Amino acid sequence: MPTCQYCQHRWTWKQTMKVTTTIDTAYTCPHCGEKQYATKKSRTQFFLLTLIPLTAPLLNFFNVPFWFIFSWLILGSILVLSLFPAVLKLTSTEELFF
Repeated sequence: MPTCQYCQHRWTWKQTMKVTTTIDTAYTCPHCGEKQYATKKSRTQFFLLTLIPLTAPLLNFFNVPFWFIFSWLILGSILVLSLFPAVLKLTSTEELFF
C-alpha cells in the first residue's frame, strides 16, 4: 500500500482506490492533504499489469471459446484494479514517464 512521503501515513486499500479514481496525476493524501505523485516504476508496473486483460482478443486467434475470452477480460480487469494499490508507490515530486 502507498505511504505518504510527508506524514508517513499508510493508505488503506479503500483510500487508495478512492484517491486514484481521478484523472489528475497528483494524488492528495487523505490524512494530511499534501499532493503526491506515482513513481516512474509504479506507473510502468501498472502499465504492464494492464496488458493482462488486453491479451484477451489475442486468444481469438487460437480458437478459444468466446465465454473464456470474455471471462479472461473481466477477471483480468478485476485483478488489475485490485492489485493497483499494492503496486502504487508515491513520491513528493512528479517524475517524467519516459
